Amino acid sequence: MKAIGIFRGFPGLGRVVAGLDILNQLQVSVKLEAIVYTYFQGYELSKSYNFDFRNIENRNDISSIGIIPVSKSGETIIDSIEEYNPDFVLIDGEPLLVTAIKLRFPKVNVVALLNPFDVENPHNNLSSQLFFKDCYSKADISIVHGLWKVVKPSSFKKSFHSINTFIRHDLDEIIPNINSNRIACILGGGTVNSSELFFENTIRISQQIIELANKQQKYYFDIYCGCETIYSRVIHLINGVSNIGIHRQIHNPAQLYNSTKAVIARGGRNTVSELLSLNLPSILFSTTCEVRGTEQQANITIAQNISPNIIGVTLSYDSNTIEEMFNKIITADASKVEWTSGNNKLFEILKTELPCM
Repeated sequence: MKAIGIFRGFPGLGRVVAGLDILNQLQVSVKLEAIVYTYFQGYELSKSYNFDFRNIENRNDISSIGIIPVSKSGETIIDSIEEYNPDFVLIDGEPLLVTAIKLRFPKVNVVALLNPFDVENPHNNLSSQLFFKDCYSKADISIVHGLWKVVKPSSFKKSFHSINTFIRHDLDEIIPNINSNRIACILGGGTVNSSELFFENTIRISQQIIELANKQQKYYFDIYCGCETIYSRVIHLINGVSNIGIHRQIHNPAQLYNSTKAVIARGGRNTVSELLSLNLPSILFSTTCEVRGTEQQANITIAQNISPNIIGVTLSYDSNTIEEMFNKIITADASKVEWTSGNNKLFEILKTELPCM
């Protein structure tokens, strides 16, 4: 079986992680061969997987919502589909390419992985909402995975599913340790091609963590920057605080979560879902980055309703309040959390609805 994966590589890794893991598991179970197109931070992550990776190097071919189909890179992808003749195309975060591929190859099975906000986002401009929905509705199979369910819009005429978030299978091997003194601090998958506000808010989160570490000397804080640009700023903010480690590279789940007592992170869909699955005590930041900030806040609100071990904060909180929240999660009972990922459901959908499976 053959597939082509196309995953948006900015501003973080939310659009890349799930797609790569799905293809990786299919590679094992059904002998899948795949070509994968991604870029920016996505290409850095892809190096740890065994696929034929094609990096989109021309930044002029990438818009604020992904690859432009009418560009050299876009046309290269279209030509690749014609030559490779895949059994299906898996797309995450590339609405323009969903439309272009279905126009050029109406019989090719296109599977779109979607965030709930791709389908229903009341904080986005109405014209943008309608545009995204129209693009994604062209997919043969639409799988919305996240922390809440969405109703199938009338414009989606084909297969549509809303399930819990798909998370990396590596998490099955993770062993958190409440007796550890290690705190994993995850700033995200990078800020390549992001807004200045998104970048500066990431730096502000790191400053909050450094201030907290300075007050909580008995714990060791590992800060994962996700990209070189963030690392180069954060490394200069430590100011002699000794119980901090700064990491520039992208890390796998074992490196992030094994022997971890608690986590401080952004409120992104994937990270929040992983923390619920692992039942790790966590402080989650939501930022004020326009649409992305409202999505993070929605993720955090739902996570707090599911788990008493998760606390949401904002950048407006002072350092004393952050420390108070930290003390709460460190001393909280690790109550059982009733949340299950959408992994089994997703593969059930693919097995049932893709003819090649």
